[in-house]
Amino acid sequence: MTGLSEPFQATSYNPSPPTAKEQADVELLLAVMDSNVDPDVALAVLRRNWGDVDKAATALLEGDTGVAPPPYGTFPPSLGQDDRNTIVGPRTPPPSKPERDSPPGVIDLTGDDDKDLSQALKASLEDHGTTFGPSNRAPDPNWAMVSSNAAIGPANEQAADVHNDDMRRAIEASLSMTNEMTIDTYDELPLEQRVRQGDCPVTLRPTQASRVCAALITHGLFFVPQVRYWISLYRPLPPQIDESEDEPIEILPPQEGIAYVVWSLVETFVNMDLARTTELNVDRALDAFDATLWSGAGEQPGDVAYHFYNKLAWAVETAMLEDLDRDKDTRLFHFRYGLSDTDAPTGPLDKRSDMSVVKVAVRGTPDANDLLSCLSLELSPIGDTGHHQVIFQPSEVVAFQLVRDGMLPSGSNHERRTFAFPNHVYLDQFLQENAKLASDKRRLQRELYAQVDELKERRRHLNWNEGRNVLNDLRSSIHYYENIAEHNDDETRKAHLQDMATKLQAILVRVEREIRILDDQIAKAQISAASVYDCPELQKHRYDLRVVLVHDGLYGRSHLYSYVKQRDKWWKIVDYSTLEVSEETVLHDPIGLHLNAGPFFLIYSRAIPEESLRPDWPENVKNSVKHNNALFFSSLPPEVANDIEDPNSPPTSPMAYAVEDPELEGEPMDLSN
Repeated sequence: MTGLSEPFQATSYNPSPPTAKEQADVELLLAVMDSNVDPDVALAVLRRNWGDVDKAATALLEGDTGVAPPPYGTFPPSLGQDDRNTIVGPRTPPPSKPERDSPPGVIDLTGDDDKDLSQALKASLEDHGTTFGPSNRAPDPNWAMVSSNAAIGPANEQAADVHNDDMRRAIEASLSMTNEMTIDTYDELPLEQRVRQGDCPVTLRPTQASRVCAALITHGLFFVPQVRYWISLYRPLPPQIDESEDEPIEILPPQEGIAYVVWSLVETFVNMDLARTTELNVDRALDAFDATLWSGAGEQPGDVAYHFYNKLAWAVETAMLEDLDRDKDTRLFHFRYGLSDTDAPTGPLDKRSDMSVVKVAVRGTPDANDLLSCLSLELSPIGDTGHHQVIFQPSEVVAFQLVRDGMLPSGSNHERRTFAFPNHVYLDQFLQENAKLASDKRRLQRELYAQVDELKERRRHLNWNEGRNVLNDLRSSIHYYENIAEHNDDETRKAHLQDMATKLQAILVRVEREIRILDDQIAKAQISAASVYDCPELQKHRYDLRVVLVHDGLYGRSHLYSYVKQRDKWWKIVDYSTLEVSEETVLHDPIGLHLNAGPFFLIYSRAIPEESLRPDWPENVKNSVKHNNALFFSSLPPEVANDIEDPNSPPTSPMAYAVEDPELEGEPMDLSN
């Protein structure tokens, strides 16, 4: 077995300077690799893959150095076949000396009147070539003679290893799907595998991967009870009828305009409700919707979802006002918002706006890594006016786009965590009627979080001094006096060593007690901050999570998927596959965490019993779907068809199965693909 032609660190490669775009792509690759690759290597691999960042990331993970494809299982030339376990130099840096002056909040361990005690404590903090007793160095498999669980600095290295493992698994999970499914292949399932079982959701599949985001939005809206109900009530206005005619003109489905868009949504939803096949080709409906396309890996799917959702929301509400003759205050998707002072008689009422999607900046910082915290930051006072953005008229549905453009890169000093969003939210704190109370609560929460930060800083000063763990140093000194120091049968010396150990033990107990008190205060302050809004006045408008769209970080139909809630069950939808999952899986899916991806679109709607809004589908569309069900069952192999009990029999109308030509029913959606 031969070694690599070049070591992993590109020492002899001198590439031309990167362009601005290449520099940005290289920085992204370094973040993905957690800076464990030389920038020149990343640039070389990027150029070998024609600037495709996804392919370059995959190549780097597979060991590509940008010089030649690395043979499987080879070692750099510096390590021979028999020397692969050779250790070259220490990997754990020696601890540094502390300064003489202790920072504020640190208990002075060297101020004891006992000279020997002071010298012992100083010695415990100094850098020794040889250390006896428990090691305070982080475990290193190349050095450790015995196990050690101590950390070398405030950032626990063992926790960092866990973080790196989590990052590796997250990236592998994101990349593994490429091997399971090709990026842009529309595969048809065998007929016998298309039979819908029970209430398993029907999937909507476009033939082009660029339409998968729009398909998931359309699919998800069906699982919002309010949307499904209002769409079921839609009936297009009939054309003008000449009263001189003896018979009314036949009303046909609309073929253009907003009415055509909403009617296509009606047909789609009826098929999703009543079709007995697991998947539906949704191309024709997306044509009607003028679906926004996902152009490629360089475009965030959240932006596609934002534009397409807005387009559908506007069309549906416009049709509701025109054809359903609803009150203008009926708000299904769009809520009205503005500055908190715009309700005054002389206020700028024209500055109120309507919105269906709220863009939420995901920063990834500990104080803003959940939906409500980010929303609170967005609604902070504007300038010195003290005014906030508030909701004047809430809607039945509210959507959130999670934008990660400003996230900090992942690394040893910044551990990424999954963005938290709850199963339900109360929007009361954002309503204009609660502006004063919510502002006071928001101020109290900021004060509590500031208190938490202060307590954590005090705890840090107690436990750490110039990068050294004070508690570990104390334990090492105690171990020295109790087990290492020799008394040579000198009773005076023996008593002195015992006295030193006793005094050090007392100091250790005092420090540990102070840390426990601070930990308790931190926990209580955090609980208080998290429950600031838990009051009846701010818990009247509850919205439940209905849909979550997720991106694993790569491009293709299998790299976008959704979670939808149907009758208290959560389902994961990936292309044609459906899988029932737990709520825990939905709320804590780590996919895409280290590829600047993950959940990117959330849909909530007002909490109501789902059975209270039963859809009232048009009879002609229901009969069309049932007719297609019969055609589908007739095409199945006999051994499969014999085991199926048709839940749609008898049909709604006696004439449903008498229709021989499906085109006479308004070209129902194609159920065969």
